Amino acid sequence: MTADPIEGDDTMKRGPTRRDVLGHAARGAGLVAFGGAAFYLTSKADADGVWVIDPEKCINIRLGATGIEACEECATNCVLPMSAVRAVNDFAKCGRCCICPGYYEVTSDTGPDGLPTRKLCPRDAIERVPIGEVDPEDPLNNFYDYFIDESLCNGCGKCVLACKEPAGLSSLRLEVRYDLCTDCNRCSIAMVCPEDALVRIPADPA
Repeated sequence: MTADPIEGDDTMKRGPTRRDVLGHAARGAGLVAFGGAAFYLTSKADADGVWVIDPEKCINIRLGATGIEACEECATNCVLPMSAVRAVNDFAKCGRCCICPGYYEVTSDTGPDGLPTRKLCPRDAIERVPIGEVDPEDPLNNFYDYFIDESLCNGCGKCVLACKEPAGLSSLRLEVRYDLCTDCNRCSIAMVCPEDALVRIPADPA
């Protein structure tokens, strides 16, 4: 299953301009989105509450935490064989760059086309799809959509960490998938999370 572009995103229809890309640099709505997502998941789960990731606490997501190794506790400590945590691309923030730091290992050797030769995701869970016609004469000036294959993603967080500013635009994030989560009373990931970023949001009493 892949994450779909956000409905109503005009850049999907006309292709992003340089102004669009620069405009994505504005941030600040992280907690609002976090709260909205929590409410949505709680209402859909029809349970006492759901586990969600606080983007201001998670090492892989929060701004300012750079130059470090990705925290893989979500990928390795879930009680499920493959974690209920998945990477998600917020297409409204994505710059659709030719060289995406969440897709490519940008420090790898450069190929004849000027692009890095290795991918960052250890499970090859990100699909890179060109937008419109690709200009072979100028490969660095093309735009791409990046889709997460959730059947392959295990929430290791490597792409999310690499996508953060200043290298990226912070469009990639980690999210607990409520339809996969077994809703443990004591989440095994939350118990080992070094930043207490896994929090349980109670159901709306209304």
